[in-house]
Amino acid sequence: MSTATVDFKIIEAASSSEINRFLALPYDLYRGQSAWAPPLRLERKEQLDPQKNPAARNLDRQLYLAVKDGRDVGRIAVFTNPAHDAHHDAETAFFGYFDAIDDPAVLSSLLGYAEDWARRKGRERLVGPAQWGTNEEVGLLVDGFDHANVILMSYGRPYYRPAIEAAGFTKAVDMLAFQADLHEGYPRPKMTRMMVEYAKKSGAITWRPLDPTAFKVEIERAMHIFNDAWSENWGFLPFPDDDIQHLAKEMKPLIVPERFLMGSIDGELAAFLCLLPDLNELTSGFDGKLLPFNWAKLIYRLKTQKAKQARIPLMGLSRKYHNTRKGLALIAALCEESFEAARRAGFTHCELSWILEDNEGMISICEQASAKPYKTYRMYEKRMG
Repeated sequence: MSTATVDFKIIEAASSSEINRFLALPYDLYRGQSAWAPPLRLERKEQLDPQKNPAARNLDRQLYLAVKDGRDVGRIAVFTNPAHDAHHDAETAFFGYFDAIDDPAVLSSLLGYAEDWARRKGRERLVGPAQWGTNEEVGLLVDGFDHANVILMSYGRPYYRPAIEAAGFTKAVDMLAFQADLHEGYPRPKMTRMMVEYAKKSGAITWRPLDPTAFKVEIERAMHIFNDAWSENWGFLPFPDDDIQHLAKEMKPLIVPERFLMGSIDGELAAFLCLLPDLNELTSGFDGKLLPFNWAKLIYRLKTQKAKQARIPLMGLSRKYHNTRKGLALIAALCEESFEAARRAGFTHCELSWILEDNEGMISICEQASAKPYKTYRMYEKRMG
């Protein structure tokens, strides 16, 4: 594909140096933006590396960079995912890692290159933005730009949306992020109080903190619940075992047992809830770098619990207990217990994300916890003739 202007070019990022430039671009592009919370560069590098990240394996992918006057001004990845092909369809390709300057020509050219690549692979539909699959970062921020991106949630600029829509993409689905002020919303709504009280009095409902002596097994148990709980959701892909072990390794430094709760109904493990500190807040001022001295700062901040923002990135209730009194009561109790543990640790806010716009059950749970929607992320799709 040829670009519409002559003052920039699109190149394939394939060599080690080009991939490093691909990874570095958002740090240069967004530096100084008040709501930009840079993730760790090491984590971003490992996310891209098939040797380090199981979710990046077995993909057919291409990375592109836009270069103008010798400076990198945009990037995009396009890929096919065999897991999606097997679980859903083999007509879809995905784009992600979409970041660029506010230049319609650059933005449209990057999207055009992604479309052309997908067509060459015989794909009829392009969906995004996504980073390797729906179990990693997904969605374009379309509302809530004044709030910083929290751990494992994407950042974006308002001009991306019109550029994507001008290229012929339409909304596939919206995902919501809710924010709970951990010191407001009391007394809880009557229904919430009734469900929590029922859970406490019911001999059939119990919960406990994660057992750190069996950490990997506990994560496996939780993620098997997750795979069952979310299996009917839009774009769902099950976590395979190697992804689960990778997740356990990545999350372990951030997990505190009393904020990772496991719930049972009639003696059967049926639910879990994971509340994490916002790593992006803990690494504020690092510009994504840990070397040479930021390792020590991060360890100190983790030990002294400097984060005020938390996130619940993972929660699940076995499908057979969806829309049942016991199931709803258990989830209500896990939310209240985890919020109380977070308050004791000094957190002031907690993001619950992401939640599909049509997931009435989860939205109701957020509302019962006095959480309010404050960001919207959108997945786009385009049928290609």
